[in-house]
Amino acid sequence: MSGKLILILLDGVSASLFEQYAHRLPHLQALTETGLLIQRLGADANANSMPARAGILTGVDATQHGIYANNLWNGQYFPPAQASDVRVPTLARVARAQNKRVASVGFGLVSADDCDWYLSPWWEDGCQRAKALSAPGLHSLSGGSESLTRIAANDHQLLQQGWQLLKHQRPDLLMLELNSPDYCQHLLGNERELVAWSLELVDAQLGCLLSRLQESGLASEYNLAIVSDHGHALVETALVPEHIIPGVKTHCDGGLLFVACNNPAELDSIDTRLSAYGVTRLDNPAYLPATHLEQLAVFVAPKNTSFEPAAKHAGNAPTARPKYVSTHGMGPAHPDDERIAIFSGPGVPERQIISRANSLTVTPTLAQLLGITYEYAEKSHVDAVL
Repeated sequence: MSGKLILILLDGVSASLFEQYAHRLPHLQALTETGLLIQRLGADANANSMPARAGILTGVDATQHGIYANNLWNGQYFPPAQASDVRVPTLARVARAQNKRVASVGFGLVSADDCDWYLSPWWEDGCQRAKALSAPGLHSLSGGSESLTRIAANDHQLLQQGWQLLKHQRPDLLMLELNSPDYCQHLLGNERELVAWSLELVDAQLGCLLSRLQESGLASEYNLAIVSDHGHALVETALVPEHIIPGVKTHCDGGLLFVACNNPAELDSIDTRLSAYGVTRLDNPAYLPATHLEQLAVFVAPKNTSFEPAAKHAGNAPTARPKYVSTHGMGPAHPDDERIAIFSGPGVPERQIISRANSLTVTPTLAQLLGITYEYAEKSHVDAVL
């Protein structure tokens, strides 16, 4: 066991998508043949970006880590989730407390205070929030083909920054994420060759990093974990909550809708109006921390339907053509939300395939590869897969 780990998050790569295109991804395919592949890694209760990242970083579910959605209710509105909102220590914090040197290059929900080297994610204007490294010029994204080029360039720059850290600083834990597949699917999910292109591009970019690790001799020092955060499902119709339940504070999270409600009577009225569009209220408390059970309700859209805010659409119609033709967070145990995990390196047995694993197995596996003790993952009673 080397005690060093590179963690790369592949944004939006579902289990089904990887299975479909693995034959066109030579570098990822090679890692599965020399390491361990989880073919279907279970989705978090809310299979969206921030809850999934929090799950990977903590090894517990939203009832404990507190990141139940991409945006969190503060009593007045739903601001975006931040690293400071995570309620339990992350893998980065625990690793650093156990004398590991930690680098986070654009990884969501990691705090700069828990890192020796840090660059915030692109959605937090990362080019201006660098710590102890030279920040690449990250670009804001506004949608469209130009943005696809920009986010592909961002992925390249993050990998370049990661390699420079590995080459010159040798951190014990390097975390970064690659976002092209997710963004491409949101905009062009029904154009499968372009989706395949985004996967092939990320695979090629990873191949450059893997070659450098081999050529430098660092491959024998580092374990590698490649984990997706969620999958994707095609969307035909968007529901616009402001035009169905006007005046109600809501947060659209793909196929899920988070609703702030004041009392049971108001909630019943909201439920009735949403149910006319096939929307179902979820009673599963795994979606929310106990502190929010009386404040919020969670609803799931019907098949091939998502929720989008009115700001994305002209007019006041309750339904619209979706801006995102593919999305995630499709509801309880939805197979399209399942994802993959690949582990490779000196601490990983070769040529192992696990057909299905619990979402929370990732964190104890990461801790094991890093050679640290992580009590929060242990409290979930889910073991590492190695």
